Amino acid sequence: MVLFSKNRRSVITSSAAVVAICLIMSRGAGAGYAPKDAPKLPEGFCPNETGAATETTGECMCHWQHKEGCLGSKCQYEMGLSWYHYSCKDCKCVPEPSS
Repeated sequence: MVLFSKNRRSVITSSAAVVAICLIMSRGAGAGYAPKDAPKLPEGFCPNETGAATETTGECMCHWQHKEGCLGSKCQYEMGLSWYHYSCKDCKCVPEPSS
């Protein structure tokens, strides 16, 4: 298999393309992994009644997984999860309202 560039003057063989892809992927191999050491969390961070602190990333995962499950300036809500990082001083998880 041979891959051509846009100007079709240079040819990259499939083995060279595979080597290039492997080099690129190996550079980012550590991305997306949690740090080995846990951060020092502030006292009172993530009360058990409303959330659960992650072991290595310093985030509080709110029990109520809803947009309103976290209040504060840096609250996150993505993919159905509500959380905040320990660096947010005004963030807190709120209890799920009773129905």
